[in-house]
Amino acid sequence: MPEATISLNDSVDLQTHTTWSDGQWTPRALFDALAGAGVRVVAVTDHDTLDGLPEMRTLGRTRGVHVVPAVEVTTNWRGRTAHLLCFAREFRGNALGDLVRATHERQLDNTREVHDVLLRRGHTFPRLPQVLRERGGELARPVDNATLLVEHGYAPNLAAALDTIRAAGFHSVTADLSEAVGAAHASGALAVIAHPGRHDGEIVRYEPDVLDDVHREAPFDGIEVYYPIHSPDQTAAYARYAETRGLLVSAGSDSHGPRQRPPIAYPARLVRPLLERCGIQVTERI
Repeated sequence: MPEATISLNDSVDLQTHTTWSDGQWTPRALFDALAGAGVRVVAVTDHDTLDGLPEMRTLGRTRGVHVVPAVEVTTNWRGRTAHLLCFAREFRGNALGDLVRATHERQLDNTREVHDVLLRRGHTFPRLPQVLRERGGELARPVDNATLLVEHGYAPNLAAALDTIRAAGFHSVTADLSEAVGAAHASGALAVIAHPGRHDGEIVRYEPDVLDDVHREAPFDGIEVYYPIHSPDQTAAYARYAETRGLLVSAGSDSHGPRQRPPIAYPARLVRPLLERCGIQVTERI
């Protein structure tokens, strides 16, 4: 039995983020926005955690939005940051959960170390419980230190705050891409390369020859072809690449909050094979 049935023209968004990781959306606010935009299927791909999935499913049922179990794993390929989207009908076993939990714990260790350095350098954060109230009033993610710097007037914007925490010892903590792909497959999940045309900081930009190299080492199942900052030429090139290599195609807004980018209503026909691998029947009409 399918998990859900939608039509080819129904709307989906397969990359979104909430306060369970580095997003500014509360889960409730995200699902209100999804329902308002007419999105029928969503993947909430919070970084390096599966803990929010029960809440997302409950909200999805109340808003008429089907939730695909998903996570975005922070990985590295040959020492450079690479993001991996994992989608499933249902996660099985512990392989992927154990990998993202270990990655998150190492990230949290670094976050606390950076915070201690900031305190020793004379920064004070009296409003920490209020600023991080969506995190339970505690440090939970690397971006939290940057947010505290901005909210307490130590940095004019997030970019400047990130420079400050880097100087205090922040570094990217990642899982190995090949290990992440293996853990996804062991957990019954599909492994999809996120935003291959995006290039900022240390993130890998995947030209076709690079994708071939990556696939030989980490046999992923698909690529995120449809992404807001991909140019039309990039989108066409990645679509051709996926077709010629027999790879799945994904589409996601990468929405992190109402002040950043809203969810995007992509037609289900763009990603039909991926949806069907996740237990969603896509029909000509309902």
